[in-house]
Amino acid sequence: MPDMLPDWYPTDRHPAPPAEPLFGWLCHEGSLTQRLTDAGNQDFRVELLLQAPQPARDDEAAALGLPPGATVWAREVLLHTDGAARVYARSVAPTSALGNAAVALDSLGTTSLGHLLFRNPQISRGPIEISRYPAVWLPDAWRSEGLWARRSHFSDGELQLLVCEVFLQGWPVAGT
Repeated sequence: MPDMLPDWYPTDRHPAPPAEPLFGWLCHEGSLTQRLTDAGNQDFRVELLLQAPQPARDDEAAALGLPPGATVWAREVLLHTDGAARVYARSVAPTSALGNAAVALDSLGTTSLGHLLFRNPQISRGPIEISRYPAVWLPDAWRSEGLWARRSHFSDGELQLLVCEVFLQGWPVAGT
């Protein structure tokens, strides 16, 4: 059976968006790193899962204007706050952008990508899109059906970066 692809919609046009407070988190245009830090007792940290060249997924290739299966730089992390993993994030960029971008993507390690993106005035963000995320694309320990994700395209002219953030089970907590 083929993998289900996400069905991305702009936040204001999704036919069946989630309820609050999750919808507010998905639509938030500021730094998710900062919002997680503020909501989680200032204990934010990044856990690096993968950082390597790999084939782009079909929806990623389409969003970046690349041929299906083109090789991209990919980075997968878990964003921890309030004592647990709260968000799985996958960022992809054409490998040709690595040496020319204002942000050194291939040497981030456990540095928050969002921390760098939102502090660089050269980088602009495209519209946020939301979708349910395929469970098979999540790390085994956090695999769950029906989780909501958001993605957006960041650019500085040379850099074309697609950032997808999946809100894991139980986050956000009510009232955040």
